Order: sequence, then structure tokens, then C-alpha cells
Amino acid sequence: MLVLNWNGRPFLQECLSSLKEQDYEGFETVLVDNGSTDGSADYVRDAFPRVRIFSLPENLGFCGANNKAIQESLSRGIKYVLLLNNDTFVAPRFVREIIKAAEDDPEVAVVCPKIFWARRPNVFWYAGADLNLWLGRARHRGYNQEDHGQFDSRTVITLATGCAMLVRCSAIAEVGMLNEDLWAYAEDLEWGLRFQQAGYKLRFAPTARVWHYDGSTNVVAGSQAIRLYYSTRNLLHIGMKYCRWWQVPTFLLGFLIFHLAFFFALRLMRSDYPALVALYAGVRDALRGSMQRYRGAVFQPTGPS
Repeated sequence: MLVLNWNGRPFLQECLSSLKEQDYEGFETVLVDNGSTDGSADYVRDAFPRVRIFSLPENLGFCGANNKAIQESLSRGIKYVLLLNNDTFVAPRFVREIIKAAEDDPEVAVVCPKIFWARRPNVFWYAGADLNLWLGRARHRGYNQEDHGQFDSRTVITLATGCAMLVRCSAIAEVGMLNEDLWAYAEDLEWGLRFQQAGYKLRFAPTARVWHYDGSTNVVAGSQAIRLYYSTRNLLHIGMKYCRWWQVPTFLLGFLIFHLAFFFALRLMRSDYPALVALYAGVRDALRGSMQRYRGAVFQPTGPS
């Protein structure tokens, strides 16, 4: 269990306590501390002495930090790695149920759970997801719907989420690790495409449940600039890399409508001008083939409430 953390101390008590209460004992919890400066690691050492801390000297992004921890797991012969955001908490049978879904089929490389909003505990954030390269569109199933059992079937999906994902290590050894050029956002989308190209399945496991404080890591003054920069740049980069030539025209049209136009209008309506600049920068850098770090703002984790 790899819990990625960057200055997320406000979330760690709830997250790690829920892992401590699992009814499945055959796993180790590792805090992947991504260069935190808020005392997260010291807090975990004192409050959760059984959690192993994998410390990194600087923030390597979602991809770089997880890859360091995944590589260490592969060297130890671990069968699965389970990536979990620190701004989550999980049901007592979460680990047992998500591993069960992977064990049933060796062709499954990734399993993702039901994920609910932490502040609306019966409303979906994720009930599986699908990617349509023809339209340049990625959609969460059930987003903002109440859970009435409509997504209780174990199904194959085409888009996993890095918020909570179990990954088979033998599949990682075959297709490679997360693409560190992406740094963060849409990295799960790209990884899932590689797994599927290699003949593996992605699966949704409805009996495994997670609650998520999405948007807990924001930027100064509430701007979504960093998130929008990386999601824009990375989605366009992925489309240009993975689309067949005959899919490119419709992908670009869908990207224009469902991503650029939508987020431009949304950020303009909310007077989020740094995000508008980031939107432009994401398109510019994708077209240039530039995968540099975005320096427009600084992350500010908020914390549960």
C-alpha cells in the first residue's frame, strides 16, 4: 500500500487509521513522503509506528514519487502495489475486496474501487470510467450520482484512476512504470492505455469502497492553474501519441469542445485568470513537445472539514 503524501498532514490521521482497521493483514502500508515540509513524516512515526516511511528529498510529482516506491517494491518481489491518495479513507474490507478482484483473473493488471465524495458519502466520485480517443473525452461513470446499486457489477473499464488503484507488479515489469514526463494528472490514463495495448484488462471492483476529498490540493487563491496546466498538456500529448491518424481530427474536435471550451468558460466564469493562462500554456507546451514543470503557482493542501 503506497500512500503518496506531500504536505498532507491534515489528512493522514483519517487515511492511515482506516488502513489500520482493515480486516486483511497481508499488506504493508508505506507513506511515500514527497519532500514534505509540514512535519508529516514525524507525525506518522509517532502516531502510526507500523507505517513504513519512504522519504524523498524533494517533490517528484505523482509519477516520479510513486515510481521510486514501486521500483523498491518490485525489487522485493511484491505481487501487487496499491496506490492510494492521502486525502482518502477506506472501508474496512477495502484491501480484501480489491485484491480478490485481481486474483480472480490473471489478465487483470489494474483494479479500481467505488469512490465516493468524502463530504457526500453516498454520492459517487468514480464508479469506473471510460476513455474515448475518438472524442478526446474521459468520463467517470456515475459522477455526482447517489449510489442506488446501479454500479454494483464488476466490469471491465477503459480508464483507471490513480486516486486508488491496485496494480499487478508482473504487468508493471512488462509495460513499464508511470510516465514521469507527465509529472501529474492523466498519468493514470496513459498507464491504462499501455496496459491495454499489452493485452491486459482494467477492472472496476464495486465491493471495494473509498471516500475522497477531491480538490484538497489547490493552488494559491483557489486557482486551478496547476491542475489545468497538466491535465491540458498531458491529455493533448496522450492524444497525439496514442490516436490512430484517422482518429486525430475527431480527437482534436472533442478536445476543443469538451476540454478547452468547457474549462475556459468555467474558469472565466469564476474569474480564475491564472488558470486561463495555464490552459493556454498547456496547449502551447503540448504542441511544442515540451514536458517541463509548470511554475505558475504553489500547491496549498487544505485538509478535511
